[in-house]
Parts: sequence; C-alpha cells; structure tokens
Amino acid sequence: MDKAKRVAIAKEVLALVALDQPDYGEESWEADIGRFIDKDRFELEKRKLFLERPQLIALTNDLPNVGDFYATDIAGRPILIVRGKDGEARAFLNACRHRGVKLAEGCGHGAGFTCPYHGWTYNNEGALISVPSRQAFDPSQLRDLISLPIAEEMGMILVHPDPEGELDFDKFFGPMKEYLADFDIPEYHLAGQYRAPARINWKHAVDGGLEAYHVPFLHANTFGTSGLSQLLHKQFGDHHALIAPSKEILTLRDMPESEWPHSCYFTSTNSIFPNTVIGGGNPILFFQRTEPNTDHPGTCDYIFRLYARPAKNAEEQKYIDQMVAFFMKVSLEEDLPVQSSSQIMMEEGAVPSVLFGKREICLTRMHKAYDAAIGHNAEAAVRSNARKMGISPITN
Repeated sequence: MDKAKRVAIAKEVLALVALDQPDYGEESWEADIGRFIDKDRFELEKRKLFLERPQLIALTNDLPNVGDFYATDIAGRPILIVRGKDGEARAFLNACRHRGVKLAEGCGHGAGFTCPYHGWTYNNEGALISVPSRQAFDPSQLRDLISLPIAEEMGMILVHPDPEGELDFDKFFGPMKEYLADFDIPEYHLAGQYRAPARINWKHAVDGGLEAYHVPFLHANTFGTSGLSQLLHKQFGDHHALIAPSKEILTLRDMPESEWPHSCYFTSTNSIFPNTVIGGGNPILFFQRTEPNTDHPGTCDYIFRLYARPAKNAEEQKYIDQMVAFFMKVSLEEDLPVQSSSQIMMEEGAVPSVLFGKREICLTRMHKAYDAAIGHNAEAAVRSNARKMGISPITN
C-alpha cells in the first residue's frame, strides 16, 4: 500500500488515542439468529456465497514445490490444487473420472494421482495417463480431471469451484489487494496447521476475528494484555480489516511524517469475503477458513494454518514454535469453545436475536453483505422471531 495511505490510517488511530476512545460505528444492529441456525438459509448461502463465487482457499506456500498438492473443499465440493512441472498451480475437482472417488487428502507430494478404487492414474497436469484394461472402455470415455479456474498472485491462490465460473484476481480483491501486498505473504512458510470439524456455524469464526470488543474478557491472559484498544475498522469493497496498532504507534506523535516507517506500527486481521480470515504477520501469519461442508448449519470444517518467515537461528525458531503454540491455544481453547456455546444456545431457542454493537462495525457490515447477497431481510426476520416468542425486538 502507498505509504501515504498507511499514514492516513495511523492518523485515524492516533486521533482515537487522543480522544481516549475506541472506534465506534454508526449503529447498534439487531439481527435474527436464523443466519446461524436456519437450514434453508444455510443451503442458500452454500450456493450463493461459496459455489457461485471465487474463493481464497490457499497460500502459495501450501504447495511450494513442483509436485506438491493441497486437497481441500469449498462448501463440500472437493478441490485439488497441484503444482505442475512448469511451476504453475492448477486446480481440479478432486474426483476420478471413472467412478468419482476422491484422489487425494490433505497435503502431499508426488508425480501424480492414482485412484484407490480401480487404479486410474492422472499426472500433475490433470491428464489421464494410465487405465487398467484400457480396451474395456470407449476412447471417448477416457477423460482428464475437470479443471477449475485458478489465479495465483502475491502468495495467494484463488479458485472458483464452478468449472465455468469467472475469476479475476484484481476484481476479486479490489482495493484490498494493495493493502494485502504489505504482508509480504510469499516470504512465509507453513509452521503449524489444524483441521477438524467444529460445532459452529461458519460465520462464528469469521466474526470472532473482526471485533476486539471481546478481547479484554475472553483473552484476558493472552491477547488482552498487549496492544492498544483503539482498533480501527476499515472496509475494502467486499472485504474488511480490523487494524491493530502496536504501542509503538504512539512514538509517531513526536516524529515528522517523513520519518514514519512504512508499517506505521500497525497490522490487521482481514476478512476476505465470504469466510477466509488472514492476518498477523509479526512473526506469525495466520490463515483461517471455515467450510460449510455438511448439511447442518451448526457444523463446519475449521481450518487454521500458521506461517512464519524462515528462522535465522535456533533462538528464532524457538520463538516461532512458542508463537505457533500460543495462536493455537487462543484459537482452539478460547475462541472455539465460546463460539460453540453461542451456536448451541441459539439452536436451543435461548435467544431470539443477536446484537452487533457499535464496536463490532466489521461484523455489521459483513452480515449485511451476506444478507444482500442472498436477498434476506434481517429486520423482518427479527420481528417474526419476536412475535413467535412473545417479546419485543430491541431497537437502536
């Protein structure tokens, strides 16, 4: 990002510091709990927000070398990304063209993929290269893997889960592209990973990363003791950033702008529409993605991957290992349990609605974007739920 733009952001933070107040949004918004528990809405979201749009699903260093692959999912659709002999990343539907069996799981390395069912084999460019008893099939029936649109730039990999889908890297990121360039994502390598089913709707994990209202309470003994409370909410088209200044930003008040460092002493947590969260960067870059891979709105696959720059010595590596453990602890032992509690309480009918306050600006904006994309009227849904429970909705 142009330094002048970072300076402008830093000035916004310092203005809040001078007022000794956090960043407040324009409204406190009441929304229906159907966005977390309604089955019909859940199925509509999978189609409109996931299967009909490009997705940021991986980083370049998830498959850094020729022959590396990364298998994942987009709303239940199996995706296989492979680094070919020419160094290019390609994406395919992760299914054999014979009987549809999945070809690969997780991350790995190899010269190709052999179906465990009948031995059909494909190379890393997706071409079918071996078929047992080939003469038993009409030649026109022997097909390569189904390719998917893919774009790789700035250390990030976008995939469209529809073979006929439109994918434009610049259009997808919009003004967020320039901002993310400051993270130097290609410099990071995988340092830790976690993937498992989670008892939450996919939106809970996105919400947790884009508001700091909870930090001094839920993370009192971890994140709650560092940094400033003046976190800034910025919107970049469909995407959002929660700007997190370090205490060093206060030193800028006594320096000429020409001497301010490019970083301006802030980083951020960034929501990439609809469900990928990426951020940090000193020394750990984290990548979180929640996949609605089941038919239940209250479950998802929770993907949490941590990256670091190469350590220069044993001491640096020890610190990186400690930070990986720290981030895992915060995510798995602090964030996920309360998000799961929220999900279960909603399903049990304990609350008719949810509130997003003026310190949860990114959440209000994101959820309104979700609603707009699927044609949902939150206010009408809140009134309907309130009538069913015999209570009055909360107004601004």
